Amino acid sequence: MNEIILIHNQLKQAITGQTTEQFHQSLLQQIERWEQQSIDKIRRLADDTRQQLSSIVQDRTESIKEKIAQLTQQLNKARHDGEFFESDIKEWSEKLNKFQQLLNKQQKIKIHHDKDLTPFISKISLQNLSNDNLVQPINQTHYETNHDDNIQDQYEDYSYLKEKGEYSSGEHSIRFKIDQYEPNSSILFGITSKNAFEGTNPYENPTLYGWTGDNVVYQAGDPQPNYHGYKSNIQTGDIFLFTMNCDREMISLTNERTRRKYDLEVDTMKCPFPWLPNVRFFINPE
Repeated sequence: MNEIILIHNQLKQAITGQTTEQFHQSLLQQIERWEQQSIDKIRRLADDTRQQLSSIVQDRTESIKEKIAQLTQQLNKARHDGEFFESDIKEWSEKLNKFQQLLNKQQKIKIHHDKDLTPFISKISLQNLSNDNLVQPINQTHYETNHDDNIQDQYEDYSYLKEKGEYSSGEHSIRFKIDQYEPNSSILFGITSKNAFEGTNPYENPTLYGWTGDNVVYQAGDPQPNYHGYKSNIQTGDIFLFTMNCDREMISLTNERTRRKYDLEVDTMKCPFPWLPNVRFFINPE
């Protein structure tokens, strides 16, 4: 009974305490940052387009004005002197037609709405992660890796959990909690193609895209240390949000403690759909 009362009080405090309000304010701040960044993007693009429009219209208008002014002088002189021929009239008529075409051409400038697949402003939405899997390390399974046949590693492998499935469209997020992380631990957050071979060592998979715990990023099986400034900075108790955005051909990794987010574009020629989440936790013996 005492334990139930304790849990009840803790839950009540969590609901009414500062933690819930701080979390709410944190999300509101993220929305406000997105709003301001989107407004700034629109303003910059609008200013650039205005400047381009003004430059084009001014250049074309000034050019036409200058040419018409020259023609006006010629016509006034010819009418005043009474000296002009049929060829002059033909030349002046051709010039007027040309000027009219230039003026009409200027009126054909339109504002083009780019319907490219890559959005100019990313869409945001609330994502309820309560139905996502918060995975707890089990620390019970062993297997031998290909990278050293003399070492048996203790590991956690979430690559083939049925509830993760395989993904070819939409956006999907999975949350992982690191219950224990030691200096000799290794971790991998990534994806592989279902069409690739199922080797025991994920690091030999040529379709691997993802991040490791030692600051390495994998692109199509190619390891790249500190790619785009990636720093793992993993600690015990960290919760990671791993997102697979099939529509944008991108995966993302967010450390909820540090709030650092890393994005990685996926070349679907090298890692074709469907994708399989490949998340592994290794504890190497001393």
